[in-house]
Formats: sequence, C-alpha cells, structure tokens
Amino acid sequence: MTRTLPKASVEEMLRRKVLAVGAALFSLLVAGCGGGTETPPSTGETTEQAATTQQAATPPRTGPAKATEVADKCSLVSESQSQSLGADQTPRERDSNGRPGCQYQKGEAGAGWSVFVAASGETTFAQEVGKRRAPNKTSDLGGYPTVAYEETTGCVVYVDISDSGFLISNLAITGSDTIDSCGQAEKFAEAALHNLPNA
Repeated sequence: MTRTLPKASVEEMLRRKVLAVGAALFSLLVAGCGGGTETPPSTGETTEQAATTQQAATPPRTGPAKATEVADKCSLVSESQSQSLGADQTPRERDSNGRPGCQYQKGEAGAGWSVFVAASGETTFAQEVGKRRAPNKTSDLGGYPTVAYEETTGCVVYVDISDSGFLISNLAITGSDTIDSCGQAEKFAEAALHNLPNA
C-alpha cells in the first residue's frame, strides 16, 4: 500500500532540495574565488560575441575602411592585374552562395584554377570568421587583417575591410596545377584592396 504525502509536504521537500542545490553551488563558487587568476569584468559581450572575437584572433584593422559595394564586380581586380597573376580567361561576373562578385580563371573549365573575388557587407569580418574553424594562416595585408582556410581543393581568404563587411578571395583548383593556393588567393585579395575605394 502506497502512502500519499500531503501536497504541503511534497512542496516543502522540493523547496528544501532546491535550497540545498543552491547552497552547494554557492559554496563551490565562493571556494573558486579563493585564488588563481582573476576573472576580468564583463564587457557586455554575449557568449557568441566572445567566441567570435576569440576565433578571429587577428589584430585590429589599421587601414581605412573600404567600400563593400561596387557596381562593376570585375573592377575589384582588373583584367590586366588578373593576367599578371596568371589568369588567362576573360573575367566574368557571377554569384557564389548568393554573393555577387567576379571570377578569374586560368585554363578552360576543368583545367588550372579559378578565383572568385567579392566585397560583402552582409556580415562583419569577425562574424564571418567566427562561424568557421581556426584558420590555417593569419596575416596582415597593409593594415587589413587576413585569415586563410586551406583545403585540398583550394583556399578561402577573408580580409577585414570595414566595420560592416569583408573581402573574400576563394581559389579553387580545377586541374592538375600545383600552386600555393592560399598565396595565390592572397595575391588576388591584395590586388582588390588596392582597387576598392575607401568607404
């Protein structure tokens, strides 16, 4: 035969358990404050913002803010600049993941490599980098923090160009060429930086 406790007794037992757990947590918190490193004061950042800041791990931008919107997408890297960097096809405007930009290519489709370059104001550099794993390389292109993510099929480079956007240079190896994919993607990003007008 089961015994039913009065409702008041059940509520009292629950209240005591909650108080006991709360006291235990408080004692752990107090014990943890006795030594070690001091926790810095809150900056008002959310956990997500703090993670983004930590993952970006790049120095602040010192170059002037650049425009994130250009009418002629293939003006980012001129045809003569792209040819000097090894491209031998006519640059063409196209979208990648809904982002308008310009494609520069060496060799016909299926041979060589191609680079997609775009300026974007959709998200900030820190937000874009924060969505990804730790980069393979961080650098600075004349005052513009840069991160590179190398894959077996190429390399994606992001450059901090303004408080509200970034530059992307995405190189895909489409043939048997053996190139420094991140180095080549950075060269296209650097050329675009010179051409992008200040904001």
